Amino acid sequence: MMVGAMALSSPDLAFFGYAWGVGGYLDSYMQETVNAYLDLGLNVDVYLANYFSADGATSGFKDDFLLDRLVRYIRERDYIAAISINNALVMEDVVEALEGRLTSIIVDDFNHLFCHEADRFAAFRLPAHFAPIGSQFERAILSAIPDAANRVCFLTPATAGMHVRRSEIPSIYPISWIASMTTDDWAEGIMLRLLSDPRAHEIVGICLLAIEQTGNLTNILQTFGHAILPVVNSLGIEIQVFEMLLQNVRTSRDRMEVVRRLSPHGLALFGNSAWAKGMLLSDNVYKSFKPGAPIRTHQDLLNIYNSSKLAINQPQASITESFQYRLLDVMSSNALLVTRRTPEPDLYRVFGPDCPVVMFDDAEDLEKVCIYYLTHEDERAARVAACNSLVGEEFSFRSRALDYLRLAGVNFTQPNLPSRGRMQLLTNEIFA
Repeated sequence: MMVGAMALSSPDLAFFGYAWGVGGYLDSYMQETVNAYLDLGLNVDVYLANYFSADGATSGFKDDFLLDRLVRYIRERDYIAAISINNALVMEDVVEALEGRLTSIIVDDFNHLFCHEADRFAAFRLPAHFAPIGSQFERAILSAIPDAANRVCFLTPATAGMHVRRSEIPSIYPISWIASMTTDDWAEGIMLRLLSDPRAHEIVGICLLAIEQTGNLTNILQTFGHAILPVVNSLGIEIQVFEMLLQNVRTSRDRMEVVRRLSPHGLALFGNSAWAKGMLLSDNVYKSFKPGAPIRTHQDLLNIYNSSKLAINQPQASITESFQYRLLDVMSSNALLVTRRTPEPDLYRVFGPDCPVVMFDDAEDLEKVCIYYLTHEDERAARVAACNSLVGEEFSFRSRALDYLRLAGVNFTQPNLPSRGRMQLLTNEIFA
């Protein structure tokens, strides 16, 4: 629902994002969203919320003094609105300073959202608006906060793929897959502690099986919580962190199996540095991984998809219904999208049950599907053309940027021949 539209008096917008790792880089989709606002002539202040969090990640806030200065600065800037990713900096004082003109784009489940206050649902009770990219996230919000129904609006991500001259790009990769290995040294340390504790080893194994079957621990905790919670407490972590850890373990195992299946068929694997451990354990990972500079920009992603015959999408174990970023990227490219089947695909919600995207059930089925379309080029090309025709300008970053403003209650009219806006990067150090 839209609050009353406001008259614009300032060309400034706040963007509450985050940047993991060294360098403070926004991910490619956040950067493209910011670029869309810059192209509309808005100046954008980008706040890196993880620099303000107590843990340097998504939890808490550093101190009250810093919050007071941040809120005062936001109020003085008189932004037309703020756009947040995953509830970054969505707190009562911040929303009040913006007079409710804030849209938070929800791209992950609750365990991955920013939670600056003790109540993990507090942000959704505030007079802001929320744009989940998946039905799964939409249902979770409305289940926890039914009163938020008029402030929640499902919106797909965006792409720039429809603007690429695809016909000029040759096919290089039979199958491409851009995926992160989701385990790290911390997760390995947790597993090391199980080597000397048979009971904990057994309990964690049962929980991993539950993750494989349902994607979460909700049901098994209701039955065996009395046995599981002491093990979790002994590891020194919260149950939500434990669940997320096991989801990442399950995802990593699934991804190793996908590589094993598809490597013989020409898989080109792109991803994060954590795949280095997979290269130690699997010749298939070593052969499939494509070394080189990190993929940083949206154009880098589109170049890979447009150079591929098939492109794979396998969401993390915790994802049941979501419209991942890459779906539109691949659908607007030279590649045929092959994605994991879910009970009620958001692709059907957006494009209808006749959507030409190919779906698979498990790694064995995925291999069969890839072999089929690599050997039936006419059918592959026909599906690609059908997918291309579905991704129009309404899915562009510009269109979606305006949608987020409208949700926040801002009817923005782009000035004639606007000069491009300026971006300013803000961290906690500015307010210290």
